[in-house]
Amino acid sequence: MTWNLILLFFLLLVLILKTPAVIRLRSLRDAAAFYSLWSLTVAATLLDMADLPQFRPLDWVRSIMQLLS
Repeated sequence: MTWNLILLFFLLLVLILKTPAVIRLRSLRDAAAFYSLWSLTVAATLLDMADLPQFRPLDWVRSIMQLLS
Protein backbone atom coordinates (compact mmCIF):
# COMPACT_ATOMS: atom_id res chain seq x y z
CA MET A 1 0.00 0.00 0.00
CA THR A 2 1.39 3.38 -0.94
CA TRP A 3 1.49 6.47 1.23
CA ASN A 4 -1.04 8.18 -1.04
CA LEU A 5 -3.64 5.49 -0.38
CA ILE A 6 -3.02 5.70 3.34
CA LEU A 7 -3.47 9.48 3.13
CA LEU A 8 -6.71 9.10 1.16
CA PHE A 9 -8.10 6.66 3.75
CA PHE A 10 -7.10 9.07 6.52
CA LEU A 11 -8.77 11.99 4.70
CA LEU A 12 -11.95 9.95 4.28
CA LEU A 13 -11.90 9.13 8.00
CA VAL A 14 -11.43 12.83 8.85
CA LEU A 15 -14.37 13.74 6.61
CA ILE A 16 -16.62 11.17 8.25
CA LEU A 17 -15.62 12.07 11.80
CA LYS A 18 -15.50 15.86 11.51
CA THR A 19 -18.57 16.56 9.37
CA PRO A 20 -20.99 16.44 12.35
CA ALA A 21 -18.78 18.88 14.27
CA VAL A 22 -18.64 21.26 11.31
CA ILE A 23 -22.41 21.10 10.90
CA ARG A 24 -22.90 21.77 14.64
CA LEU A 25 -20.88 24.99 14.30
CA ARG A 26 -23.54 26.40 11.95
CA SER A 27 -20.94 28.64 10.39
CA LEU A 28 -20.95 28.78 6.61
CA ARG A 29 -17.47 30.29 6.58
CA ASP A 30 -15.99 27.49 8.71
CA ALA A 31 -17.74 24.81 6.66
CA ALA A 32 -16.52 26.36 3.41
CA ALA A 33 -12.96 26.52 4.73
CA PHE A 34 -13.01 22.92 5.95
CA TYR A 35 -14.54 21.42 2.81
CA SER A 36 -12.45 23.49 0.40
CA LEU A 37 -9.18 22.60 2.14
CA TRP A 38 -10.27 18.98 2.39
CA SER A 39 -11.14 18.79 -1.31
CA LEU A 40 -7.92 20.53 -2.34
CA THR A 41 -5.94 18.05 -0.25
CA VAL A 42 -7.73 15.12 -1.88
CA ALA A 43 -7.18 16.64 -5.32
CA ALA A 44 -3.48 17.18 -4.63
CA THR A 45 -3.13 13.58 -3.44
CA LEU A 46 -4.90 12.24 -6.52
CA LEU A 47 -2.77 14.42 -8.81
CA ASP A 48 0.34 13.13 -7.08
CA MET A 49 -0.82 9.54 -7.57
CA ALA A 50 -1.37 10.21 -11.30
CA ASP A 51 2.02 11.99 -11.62
CA LEU A 52 0.34 15.13 -12.96
CA PRO A 53 1.48 18.70 -12.24
CA GLN A 54 0.01 20.26 -9.13
CA PHE A 55 0.12 23.29 -6.88
CA ARG A 56 2.68 23.41 -4.16
CA PRO A 57 0.93 23.12 -0.76
CA LEU A 58 1.63 26.69 0.34
CA ASP A 59 0.25 28.04 -2.94
CA TRP A 60 -3.19 26.52 -2.51
CA VAL A 61 -3.36 27.25 1.20
CA ARG A 62 -2.51 30.91 0.47
CA SER A 63 -5.17 31.08 -2.27
CA ILE A 64 -7.85 29.71 0.08
CA MET A 65 -6.84 32.07 2.87
CA GLN A 66 -7.04 35.04 0.47
CA LEU A 67 -10.58 34.01 -0.50
CA LEU A 68 -11.67 33.81 3.14
CA SER A 69 -10.14 37.07 4.31
